[in-house]
Amino acid sequence: MGLDLGNTALQIDAMAEDLRARQSDKRTRLARAIGGVLDFDVETYERKRALGSNALNWVIPGVESPPSDRYDPPAVPADFRIAAVDGSHIDVDRHLPARCFLINIGACVLTYGSAPDAALSNRPRLYASDDDLVIRNRSGAYQEQRVQGAVLGALRAVEEIRALVEVVRDLPPDLPTLALMDGTLIMFMGSGTRDFVIDELVQRGFVRALDELRELARERPLSVASYISLPASAEFASALRVHACPYETPDCVTYCGNLPSGSRPCDDTAEGIVDREIFSRVLEEGQRSATFASSNALVANSYGDHGIEFFYLNVGAEIGRVEIPDWVSKDEALLAMTHSLVLDQCRRGPGYPVALMESHEQAVITTTDRQHFAALIEDSLQDQNLPTYPSEKNRSKRLRWL
Repeated sequence: MGLDLGNTALQIDAMAEDLRARQSDKRTRLARAIGGVLDFDVETYERKRALGSNALNWVIPGVESPPSDRYDPPAVPADFRIAAVDGSHIDVDRHLPARCFLINIGACVLTYGSAPDAALSNRPRLYASDDDLVIRNRSGAYQEQRVQGAVLGALRAVEEIRALVEVVRDLPPDLPTLALMDGTLIMFMGSGTRDFVIDELVQRGFVRALDELRELARERPLSVASYISLPASAEFASALRVHACPYETPDCVTYCGNLPSGSRPCDDTAEGIVDREIFSRVLEEGQRSATFASSNALVANSYGDHGIEFFYLNVGAEIGRVEIPDWVSKDEALLAMTHSLVLDQCRRGPGYPVALMESHEQAVITTTDRQHFAALIEDSLQDQNLPTYPSEKNRSKRLRWL
């Protein structure tokens, strides 16, 4: 029996009615948030941020210039290049007869101007050896972590940026180049991730790749960025909370720990508001916001001398979030190039960077691909006269019993 769509539709209608009832309150809070942007005092905010750094419930960014500042797009260079990567993976599946996983990295290099060109590629890699399937502590007591789930997702991010380094390194250094990734430059490591895993994936993996990209940028006009479509972050909205806090030293637990959501003083300004909703009313098409410095704990503790900053960009179809290393943000020419080329990429595509679309097409693993992958494993093991031990649950999904 399939999903009861009739019953589900009634529940969806009830959800829509509830959302509509809440829209008026949200519009009021959003108007206050926009007022907060216009009245934002950077000095007051930074003082409060420093005083309350250990007592706030939210991750709040560093703000160096008024968030109401808007920057028009610079001119696009006559000749330039976009290098982009994306990845997908097949996770470990206990219903398969062999323990393994696969990461597929797609790459795209688009050259524009007097000598246009395009190069597309993908590189699948199977991880199946004992060393592939775990991360081991390189120092101290013997410890290991299986690579699957969130850890595999983090490993894929490392492999994506390593592939980006390889692509850029192989390019001629003659043209302005934007090295572009999909998603965030801030790695996600689940709560409770052990230190040796962070050391291996973040410090020895992602951060070393950032080091290499920065070195390459010293030899050529190179910027590095990531693009987040329909961002759900409320990082800047949290800054508005701190700015609106009535207490000189913001302390969420001391002053508001017993107050329910919706009744705290800062809730009137930003409760339920995400950054893109704010900047959709601040930015005209093509404009970007000021840059903000992420205060993510992993970046602060594990990214060495790399900071990560971000800005919001009105590409017309949406408000996108663009993340950049701080060495890009501090270089006005690289920051301007990032703004103009990301916007140009979105305008050439359906509101999303063309190079990322193409690298995704190279990386994507379809449902049919996954089925063939499982069949290839079974066939290969049988060819080697190895037992396959198929999962009965997996087999049952292919059969109709009643």
